[in-house]
Amino acid sequence: MSVRRAFVWASAGRYFTMAISLLATLILARLLAPQEYGVTVVGGAVFAVAEALRALGGGAYLIQKQDLAQDDIRACFTVSFLATVLITGVLLLLAEPLARFFSMPQLAPYVRVAALGYVTGPFTFPIGALLSRRMAFGRIAAVGVSASMVYAGVSVALALRGFSYMSFAWASAASTVTSMLCYLMLWEDRSIFRPSFRRWSSVLNFGVYDSATALITQLADSLPYFIFGKLFTPEAVGLAQRAVMLCMMPERVVLAGVSAVALPAFAQEAREGRGVRGSYLRAIELVTAAQWPSLLLLALLAHSLVSILLGSQWLAAAPLMQIVAIALMFAFPIVLHYAMVVSVGAIRYMPVIMILQGICSIGALTLAASHGLYVTALSTLVILPCNGILAITIARHFLTFRWRDLFMATRKSLAVTVLCVFGPALILFAHGGPDLGFAATALAVASAGVGWLVGLKVTHHPLLDEIVRFVDAIRLRLKSATWRQANP
Repeated sequence: MSVRRAFVWASAGRYFTMAISLLATLILARLLAPQEYGVTVVGGAVFAVAEALRALGGGAYLIQKQDLAQDDIRACFTVSFLATVLITGVLLLLAEPLARFFSMPQLAPYVRVAALGYVTGPFTFPIGALLSRRMAFGRIAAVGVSASMVYAGVSVALALRGFSYMSFAWASAASTVTSMLCYLMLWEDRSIFRPSFRRWSSVLNFGVYDSATALITQLADSLPYFIFGKLFTPEAVGLAQRAVMLCMMPERVVLAGVSAVALPAFAQEAREGRGVRGSYLRAIELVTAAQWPSLLLLALLAHSLVSILLGSQWLAAAPLMQIVAIALMFAFPIVLHYAMVVSVGAIRYMPVIMILQGICSIGALTLAASHGLYVTALSTLVILPCNGILAITIARHFLTFRWRDLFMATRKSLAVTVLCVFGPALILFAHGGPDLGFAATALAVASAGVGWLVGLKVTHHPLLDEIVRFVDAIRLRLKSATWRQANP
């Protein structure tokens, strides 16, 4: 499968997944209070760290391996299985101590139930990695959508029956079991689950660096919620998480396929002897044209979007959302950072890189958290630009491009961003207040879409070519399907 087609499939899967997740979020935000979300945020952060520890036998090794043998796959499964058993035991033992540390007695049962889904990982990751290596993102998308439907259905059904925060724990367990069953149906070769230590040293040599990188990354992502859980009320934690969730929508929706396809695509370029530099700069150009306009639009319409999507009980998250959305505009290189470093064979440098980023980020967040949630949000205006500059500096070291090359790759995206937000800014100015209401918000979003397309056209942005190719491919498929129906 070509990179472009793989991206389309990965994006389609993420779009359906996010649509299902957004629908569930709209319902659950009105069924559960912010303080109930706070428990799930801390619990989710615990399992994010646990997932990073399990990266010792994760899928990245199978994706980037030059000549993959059956023993490599079996060793990867074996290492992942042993790590999962050990980490699951530790999680169950720490459930009560963690609940006491965060003064959240509800955390203990959440961890115990969510651990049921965690144990399925060794039977999921190898198959997912092998399908990614083959660029079979259509199948991966089908699994993701199925798991998301189960998660949404279970969480909403249990919330309606009064399960509160435990709705998320049971939904998480149900969705991961669904993923495992789907992947097992897609991969008939059960011999990959035969324990083997024949290539274990190769797996660990890569896995130690990959796991360390993933652990540091997840600690950097999760420690803020641990800090918030310790210093703030569950309600404040819930507000912070909802603000971040809405700000991450451009990365999870607009850039849906990028993170899934970047590593396999860059790795394929490296395996075939082609340089990653051109692909990296082109990816930056495409990413910024989608990410910058959507983040700035989120900042402008924060109050209206929070009120419409989550309800008035969440309006305190809107100012936080505005700050974080602006800060994330400077983090555009980070979505490609891991894939770039792994593809050029520099995985051993990732732990050091992430430690440097983590020390600066967590130090600033901890200092800011003692002054309240709003000041903590303001600290991201320092943290994320610094991390973005570091990511670009490292990319320049390995790919040898100039700062001018980066400017040339992003200048059109800057113009597209200005044209995109011009209409919504005028509507906000004319309205005279931040909360537009549903009709005016819909008009603002529509004007942003028109401005974005005009910007792509005026600047001759390459993203427009990708959109045209995608539309043409869909039109061709529909025409082909119609012809087959008419000529059976």
